[in-house]
Amino acid sequence: MKLYKAALTAIALLASGLVVTQSAQATTERVTAATCSFKVPPKLAMKAAYNHYEVPLGTDCPSTMVGGAWTATWKNGFTESVLCQQGTCPGVTLQTKYVPVGKVAWVGDAEGGLGADGQKVATLLPAYTEVRFASSASVNAGRKGTRTAFLTTVWYFSPKTNTYVRWAGRRLLLQYQEIGTSTWKGLAYVTTNASGQASYTYYPGRTRRYRVYVPASTSVWDFYTPTISR
Repeated sequence: MKLYKAALTAIALLASGLVVTQSAQATTERVTAATCSFKVPPKLAMKAAYNHYEVPLGTDCPSTMVGGAWTATWKNGFTESVLCQQGTCPGVTLQTKYVPVGKVAWVGDAEGGLGADGQKVATLLPAYTEVRFASSASVNAGRKGTRTAFLTTVWYFSPKTNTYVRWAGRRLLLQYQEIGTSTWKGLAYVTTNASGQASYTYYPGRTRRYRVYVPASTSVWDFYTPTISR
């Protein structure tokens, strides 16, 4: 009987040890199973020689994480790294002379997000963005009787001059919206001339809201003009 009780005691102790070990492993797994997101915008528009973008951390990042870094590598080999500390990121700064247009992935350090003791507390999730140059446009309109005439001017940011230049030969869509509605409809397609301007005239017979849409190209983002009423 004493041997039987001793065996039971040994088994109980072994089981207790296994439970403690499994519990510790589970705790570690729960800690390292946390994730942290780098909330870089999916679209970045370059509109100056130096471009700065605010990039916060995601709400999934644990409060125990004191540091984590992400790095992006573009197709030309240029790299940009961002170190986030104490829940705050300094943002992303890109220069047009180094950064080419295109898609890029921000990859978190393999060591992950670290706690105050230097141990991994979160897996840094990758983030994806696409860089292109910015575009801009303005639309002016005049109305006389039932006749309404539009003049649109379009620009895009040029990395060669680091300024906005007129965008010649760009096809645009003039849209309208009836007063009291929320739906935009296409009115006409127009193409800019050598001076980056396009005109259009028609006879609506009533007041409407108007805007111009500038479609994106492979290197320039799209743009909507502010709404006007005529």
